[in-house]
Amino acid sequence: MGWQEPGKQGNGQDGPPDLDAAWRDFRRKLKRSFGGGSSDGGDGEGSGSAWSITWIFGVILALWFFSGIFIVQPAEEAVILRFGRYVETVGPGLHWVPRLIDSVYKRDVQEISNFTYSSDMLTEDANIVLIELAVQYRIGNIRDYLFNVVNPEQTIRQATASALRQVIGHTTLDDVLTKGRELVRKETFDQLNVILKLYNTGLLVTDVVVQPAKPPEEVKSAFDDAIKALEDEQRFINQGQSYARRVLPIAKGKAQRLVYEGEAYKQKVTLNAEGDVARFNALLKAYEQAPKVTRERLYLDAVEEIFMNTSKILVDVKSGNNLLYLPLDRILKEKNVTVKRVNTSSTNGETSTSTTRSISRSGRPLARLGRESYRGRGEY
Repeated sequence: MGWQEPGKQGNGQDGPPDLDAAWRDFRRKLKRSFGGGSSDGGDGEGSGSAWSITWIFGVILALWFFSGIFIVQPAEEAVILRFGRYVETVGPGLHWVPRLIDSVYKRDVQEISNFTYSSDMLTEDANIVLIELAVQYRIGNIRDYLFNVVNPEQTIRQATASALRQVIGHTTLDDVLTKGRELVRKETFDQLNVILKLYNTGLLVTDVVVQPAKPPEEVKSAFDDAIKALEDEQRFINQGQSYARRVLPIAKGKAQRLVYEGEAYKQKVTLNAEGDVARFNALLKAYEQAPKVTRERLYLDAVEEIFMNTSKILVDVKSGNNLLYLPLDRILKEKNVTVKRVNTSSTNGETSTSTTRSISRSGRPLARLGRESYRGRGEY
């Protein structure tokens, strides 16, 4: 035995194990398991060596095949190169490439990266202002990102500086400090994407945030006064708009009410006129049938209307034989009545008493009483 000392057995406990015997025993068992060759150690030695090489080659081939399997995560993309030349870009999922022939580069294309940039810049009206902004970006084209630009991050920083200087150079200082900041943000965002696309960097800008601009320290107090004046102007404008929104609806409501009142008055006058015409036409027919009675009735109605609208009634008593009843007690209780008796001379030399009373317009019972006296005596 190669590893045994003379005079000792192969399975002795004092010497090392026999590796040649162990290897032959392993080959014999392996061939017996796959049904190849005889169980004798000497038979089929050549065929066993060939089968062992084939088996080893199969194992190596299986390992090579499984090593080519790779998984692309949902937020990733992978670029496949064959002998260093671009082949294709694959998306999320399970893929396979032949190892040692193709190579794979994976990147997370949904990850948002960001950086900040600040610098003193010259505005359109020859003023210096400190601008600071934050840029958020991600990979838009993984092939361009990996192979077109050596350092994409440095490239996007330089592109940001170029785009921002171009925008600020066409903007006045007042716009940069106040109301034009949103316009600066939008123009910088658009210009930066155009530059990155022109250079095929494979990067895509998702958002640009412009921080409030700051004037130089030497003139900071003057700029603060200017900003305060602009804020006061905007405040006054808002107050005026608020007052207009409060007053205009009220004025419009009053105007509409006057229009409605005018329309109502117009309808009222028109209807009254139509009623007067209809009443006159009806009275005309009655007058044509009985002129004398109609004239008397019209006269009495006119006298009654006059007495209703006057505060004084003159009662002339020509003779003391007729009794004229006036409910003075009731009138005095309800209203303040001034009664004045005067002497008047009649045509036959008799003295008659005339009573003058001040009453209100609610003297309709007295008017009716005067009518009854007229109808009884024929005079009033």
